[in-house]
Amino acid sequence: MTPTPHARIFVRFFAQSIALLVVYALAALLAALKFLSTEDPLLTVLPYSQAAALASSALLISALTGLVGGGLYIANQSRLIPFSLLHWTNRVWLGLGIATVVAGLLGWTEGRAQLELHPILDVVLLIALALAAVAAMPALRRSAILQVSMVGLALAALAIGIGLLPAADGLQDRIWGALAAGLIRYAALPLMALALGYWLMHRFSNLTPGWVEQSLPVTAGLLTVAAALVTLSTLPGAPALAGNLALLAPVLLLIIAAHSYRALSDRHPGATLAAHWFTLSLLLLLVGIGLLGGLLALPEIRAYTLGTRLSDVQSSLALLAVSMLTLGVFNQAAAELRGENRRVTGLVPFWLAAFGLLASALALAAAGIVQVYLERTLSVGYLETQTLLIPLYGGWAAGLAVFGAGLLVYGLTFWLRRPARG
Repeated sequence: MTPTPHARIFVRFFAQSIALLVVYALAALLAALKFLSTEDPLLTVLPYSQAAALASSALLISALTGLVGGGLYIANQSRLIPFSLLHWTNRVWLGLGIATVVAGLLGWTEGRAQLELHPILDVVLLIALALAAVAAMPALRRSAILQVSMVGLALAALAIGIGLLPAADGLQDRIWGALAAGLIRYAALPLMALALGYWLMHRFSNLTPGWVEQSLPVTAGLLTVAAALVTLSTLPGAPALAGNLALLAPVLLLIIAAHSYRALSDRHPGATLAAHWFTLSLLLLLVGIGLLGGLLALPEIRAYTLGTRLSDVQSSLALLAVSMLTLGVFNQAAAELRGENRRVTGLVPFWLAAFGLLASALALAAAGIVQVYLERTLSVGYLETQTLLIPLYGGWAAGLAVFGAGLLVYGLTFWLRRPARG
């Protein structure tokens, strides 16, 4: 079938998100390799801090681009978005993605963990989010999915605004930073992903729209509470009670998973791989926000794990869960735009990405556990500990390489079979 102009715009959104995700994988791999060798000239292209900042910012913008593109695709099913508005919204997001990569390569970043975007790019991101909100507004009343997605988008804008606030002292700056990072990683983006996940569930299962409309507000509320508990526990000076209450997060995420299981157990005979990516995303969400978010918030544990590789794993999995969900949305949307019931990207990239991601996360988590034991319990020096962790860092890098290969295959097959080819 001949693609419409709107369809081409959505394909561009999806392709931009995939490209940024590949950049993330490459930058994260480069950062991991730096722990294995300090002499290889190929590894001196970017300092570790610069490579890590590029990976973090590319992952954030990739997730947001995919979520916005998916949300606009759903909104446009009512044919209410003017093409010119959709076109310029996409152009702004494209410019933001390119600027994010260039800024990361040149070291023009904020320098704060989990808030690496330069303040100028934060302002551009706010403009991009506002354009997306305006484009989706006409269809908002007709869909609970879009309403929940819009709440997540508003929280993302709020988090970015908080990150731009001037601080009176160092403590307030850390509080603003932790609040902004927690809002966007554990509340805003997961809420937007949850909304798109319900759209996917309606596509790959026999669930009725009525069930979706009833279940989504419940799970969105549960996710918001879990995100609030985890975020509050990360604030500097947070009372012990906040950390103890965060233990409810795994329970709340399990309830959300129980809602999702109904869709997974009543599958529609569709050939797309939306359910596969949805399941992977749900698993990462359970571990990232639920299990690790709850356990690492406990005051007794947080005192030992803060600043270790375990903290890195937890924050990364929360964003990667969102990104894996968007890959399912791209797969489903591409099949619909082509008018075909097919996989589009195939199983090979799925298994490569899933295995590589889980393997790298397990290796990094193991490195975090060993780091806690050696540094925080036995008082072994940092440099000695890092030397002992090299085998685990090797597993981390190998997993990232496989993950990156899966993303490359996904991107190539998506582009070769994109709806714009007709």
